[in-house]
Amino acid sequence: MTEASTMPFNQFCFFKSLSYSLFEDDWVNMVESWQAMVAVNAPIPEFSYNMTPFFANAPRLLPVFHRYMAYAEQDPELLPTLTTVLMSTPLLIKVQNILQSTELFAQYVVALKLDNPSASHTQVMQSLQNFLSGIPENKRLQIQKVFAEEEASDSMGLTPAKLNTALQLLHADTQLYIDILSTLQLNQIENLPWQDVVTKIKTLVSAKKPQALPGVEQFLQSLHCISSANPGDMDAENDDDDILRMVEGVDYYPDEDEEELGPHPEGEDYDQHFAAFLQDVQEGQSAHNFADDFGKMAVTDSRHVVESC
Repeated sequence: MTEASTMPFNQFCFFKSLSYSLFEDDWVNMVESWQAMVAVNAPIPEFSYNMTPFFANAPRLLPVFHRYMAYAEQDPELLPTLTTVLMSTPLLIKVQNILQSTELFAQYVVALKLDNPSASHTQVMQSLQNFLSGIPENKRLQIQKVFAEEEASDSMGLTPAKLNTALQLLHADTQLYIDILSTLQLNQIENLPWQDVVTKIKTLVSAKKPQALPGVEQFLQSLHCISSANPGDMDAENDDDDILRMVEGVDYYPDEDEEELGPHPEGEDYDQHFAAFLQDVQEGQSAHNFADDFGKMAVTDSRHVVESC
């Protein structure tokens, strides 16, 4: 087993390719199955057997998976790393789409220290901040937005629809949106009373977007009502559309940096996107003398091309 063959970047390429071959529900089932087997410390043969059905739409990836499992029997640290990368894949895809640079994304993956189980949270955050400080401001803000949304979704169960409503109410002020999502979580993370959270958010909005305050107040009320009626379940039906309609002048606002970042490739554009991405990788290797071919995912010294990333 080579060092390059088990780099988190290559593992990400593997899981990204697998995720694109599955429907969303199947991806969720796959992740849950993986976690369940890790939790019970399932033997590698059983692990491989139970995961194989999820490769029905991506048979080219199955030999790679089996090699990873064979390596995991030799190296007990590989499976935890694979698990960490698997759980990070959806967020990594979002960041990759924002950065739109092979070199920057490779640096981002390194900054996360995914293959260093001994790295402390403080060390990872410091490494991440060092990376973020060196990229363009618009991309840094968009990545921080993705982080804030992920944390709000995990801690409060906020759905994409709820998050989008909040952003629209704030007239797509990304920094204010990030600040409000961070403040909302104080109720869960620091047990700050809900009324204190509301007061802090009203202060933030009044200072930067006073015209958005009526809609934000109703939005906060809807969050509190849903949370009180069914704690931990934010998927209940809500009146987000009514909230938006009641606030005069609120229309759809594209994210501040949407036009600069450009559209995210998906669906039928997938192959075209990856072809361009592979070209970027090849050019990047020539210019920067990368030690590893980030456009190819390999798990053996022969470096078979499995999927561009």
